[in-house]
Formats: sequence, structure tokens, C-alpha cells
Amino acid sequence: MDWYPDPADATRERYWDGERWTHNTRPAQVAPTAPPADPWAAAPTQAPVAAPQQEAPQQGYGPYQGAAPMPGQPAQPWQAPAGPAAQTADGVPLSGWGRRAVAWIIDSFLISAVSALLGWNFVSRLWHGFQQMMQDIIAEAQSGNTTQVSGPEMVERYGLTGPSQGLQLITFAVTLAYLLLLWRFLGATLGQKLLGIRVVPVDQGRAPSPLGWGRAAARAGMFSLLSLIPLVALVNYLLPLWTSKRQTLHDMAGRTQVVRSR
Repeated sequence: MDWYPDPADATRERYWDGERWTHNTRPAQVAPTAPPADPWAAAPTQAPVAAPQQEAPQQGYGPYQGAAPMPGQPAQPWQAPAGPAAQTADGVPLSGWGRRAVAWIIDSFLISAVSALLGWNFVSRLWHGFQQMMQDIIAEAQSGNTTQVSGPEMVERYGLTGPSQGLQLITFAVTLAYLLLLWRFLGATLGQKLLGIRVVPVDQGRAPSPLGWGRAAARAGMFSLLSLIPLVALVNYLLPLWTSKRQTLHDMAGRTQVVRSR
């Protein structure tokens, strides 16, 4: 702490308090006091950037922004290490939900096409019944008839109940057979094959052979039954988003998991 030549005015001296320049100045002396030997207080190493011509602000000069971080301070924000990917007990990566969903969309189109061909008589009766119903609704609206008819009553009036139930039964049978046979002999449906996933016994991702009859039947049967109730089927298919082994109810029934095959 002492008087030193003012960096802003060579004809004056400014007082250095050991940490920063103060506002106190005086005319330069004939023999300025030499700076102390202590390196921590020496002006050449501790003095900040030269002050402007006007008075310095009350809080003094700020630190040099380009200075390196203090020892031990990290240069970049710390990032948590990524957690391990979901996999079976023997280290095979599990399929993501998106792949399973797209695979089932593909399978649904195939099952619907086969069911429509096998149940074409029911499809034709449903189509004609819906056509007649829509024509009558439009005609009644144009004539000003506002008679309210319930949904079930309209279904019975146009003979839609029988064909609808028949087509649903055929779709159930096609779904059950399709899943059972492909899981038993290929270990995957056609949609799953296209998406690069397959069904394996739980925690046996490296199992070389397809599912046995018992697992395939339990899995296919549970899936087909749940598909009869749309809301339950939707909840079931969302379960892998929350279960630790990414299992659905039909996975749990068959004691299976779905893994990546490529």
C-alpha cells in the first residue's frame, strides 16, 4: 500500500491500497516511492487495466474477463455419464417402443387384409347396410324429419350386428393364428422382421431358436384377447414405456421380451 504513478495521468500519483487503485490522487513527487517487494502487492502484477481519464467507479475496477479459471475449477460444465442402455440379462439390447409400434402397424394391415378376404361376405353386408343407413339419414334430414333414433336401434334396423360380429370373430382367429405360428417358427412376425426385432424368452436375448409352443400360445392368446377391447389394447401396448424390462401384458403372460436382432 503506497503512492504510485497514476496510470491515467503521468503528472500525478494515485494511492494503491494493496488490492485496487483508490480515488485519492496527488501531484507527482520528485522521488516516487518504490513499490514493495511483496509480489502479491506489487503493482505490475496486481494492478488492473489502466483507468480511464475520469474518476473510477465506487466499486473499483472489475476483474480481467479473459483470465483463466482458478486452480481446481472445471473449464466446462460437468455432465453426468449416460446410463446403460436397456438390455436383457445376457446383454442383448431391448427393442425401443417405436420399433414395436411400427411393426404392429405393418402386421395390422396384413391381418386386416387377410380377414377382409376371408370374411368378404360380412364386409359386403356391412358396406351395403352403411350405405342404406346414410341414404336414409340424408333423406330424413332433407324432409325435415327430426325423429331421434338411438345408435343400437339403427344398427339393428340395417342388419349390421350379425356381419360385424362375424367379421370380428374372423379377425380374432386370423390374429391368433398369425401370431402363434410366426412366433413359434420364426420368433418374429413379418412386421417385426422388417423392423429388425424378435421375441425371446425373458432375459435370454441370445436364445438361438424361436419360442416354444407354450410361450408362443400364451403370448398370442393374451394379445388376441386384449385386442377385443380397444382401450385395454392401447394401454397394454403403452406398457413398455414404463416397465423396467419393456414388457407388455402379453410379454408377461408368455414370459418374453422383444430384442433388437440387428
